[in-house]
Amino acid sequence: MKVSNKDKAFLGVYWMTIMGMAGVVIKLLITMILSRLLLPNEFGQVATIQIVISFAEIFWMMGVGSAIVQKKVLTEKYIATGNTINLLLGLIIYGTIFLFAPFIAGIVGSNNITMLRILSIVFVIHSISGVSEALLQKELRFKIISIINIIATLTNGIVAVVLALNDFGAWSLVFAQLISVTIQSVLSIINKPIKFKLSIEKESAKELLNFGTGYALSKVFNNIAGQGDYFVVSQTLGSSALGFYNRAYQLLQVPTNLIATVMERVLFPLLALYQDEHEKIRYVVLNLTALMALMAFPITIVSLTMGDELVQIVLGPKWNQTILPFKILIFSLFFRMAYKIGDALVRSQGAVYKRLWVQIVYAGLVIGGAYIGKEWGIVGVATTTTTAIIINYFVMTLLVGHLIELKIQDLLRYLTPIVFVSLVIGFISYFISLSLNGFSIEFVRLVIMTVFIGGGYLLAFKFFIIKVMPEDFKDFINIVKAQTIGKITAKNKAVK
Repeated sequence: MKVSNKDKAFLGVYWMTIMGMAGVVIKLLITMILSRLLLPNEFGQVATIQIVISFAEIFWMMGVGSAIVQKKVLTEKYIATGNTINLLLGLIIYGTIFLFAPFIAGIVGSNNITMLRILSIVFVIHSISGVSEALLQKELRFKIISIINIIATLTNGIVAVVLALNDFGAWSLVFAQLISVTIQSVLSIINKPIKFKLSIEKESAKELLNFGTGYALSKVFNNIAGQGDYFVVSQTLGSSALGFYNRAYQLLQVPTNLIATVMERVLFPLLALYQDEHEKIRYVVLNLTALMALMAFPITIVSLTMGDELVQIVLGPKWNQTILPFKILIFSLFFRMAYKIGDALVRSQGAVYKRLWVQIVYAGLVIGGAYIGKEWGIVGVATTTTTAIIINYFVMTLLVGHLIELKIQDLLRYLTPIVFVSLVIGFISYFISLSLNGFSIEFVRLVIMTVFIGGGYLLAFKFFIIKVMPEDFKDFINIVKAQTIGKITAKNKAVK
């Protein structure tokens, strides 16, 4: 039985969500353990090196993977050219970092040249499997992708904990990443082998690099935005401050990676298939944004009312300086998650150069804001970064509106009921959280508040939200229910 692209997409969301939840649980457990084994300064050392790795990673793929996913028809010459470019870029980037490590490390405020040189080996390892990973995504094989990701995450965590217990310090995180990337690459090649042929076909290379250059430049500024606040904190406030700030930001990333990143990975190849059908795309964007709000706002309220408890449970007592920055950053959760929908859409339309200007504005806001915010420590940086994320969402939404003729008033029709309910539940939750101070056990307070807020949203959804939302949203929810509850088992058998 042939499975439609729509069904593959729902199955993709299903598998990536299930595995994503497992990944979050694993990461939280590993974070809880490592936060008690390693010092803030040691996390800060690796976070500083990671600034370089994240930035260089942009040029490693040069948009080859995204170009392969976005292109409707692929030829063997196109794949061989992409693979060759990918391998060459991986070697060039590793060689560049190795040769200029003293200078590069100095720029980001690190004195650990050896750590930078060793961690940059990831580019050589990953370049071997880059095209295989892109093809798995293009073919919507999200079950395989999810399993590979969970194995890599589990490996990373186990290796890091074992090494930390044996006093490897910051190196625990470095070696764990190298080993997990190796396993991810090997498994990707096994599941999607390609002919290893070193050749560059002129037209294919031109097309790849045209898309890839715009994509890479966009990623440069997106990465500057993503790492810019880290850079400012590292340079001006020190590695210990970066360790605290990094942990606060990583807590924000947990729900973002679980929900939004899953959606983005499934959406990009799917929207690329329907890139010319704007009415269908508007339907997806409006309804997914509303669904994202229904998931993001409850998490935000729990984090704001129980942020102290979350940090104490997940990180431990020595991370108190992380609490306030985390509470500030969590305000941006919905905007950070919903932005990824727009980002996937813009890439699927091939509008990488228009996306570039959005990223330039975003990077300028993050870095400029961080330099202003640093006067108030990591709390000030968290405030300016949150502001930058919110503004970035609105700028991206304007671009999306231009590309697919999406009206802002339509988006507001979908979001207004959810925002209203969230304000009411948030107001009530604040006073309830005050009454819970009598419970001495942090975990109990967190569970009570989570149950109350979750229950509040379920009741509000059933008796208010679903009744006042546009008809399209009701149809969308029914489709999601039918696909995820009624047909998952049958579709799994069909896929096999």
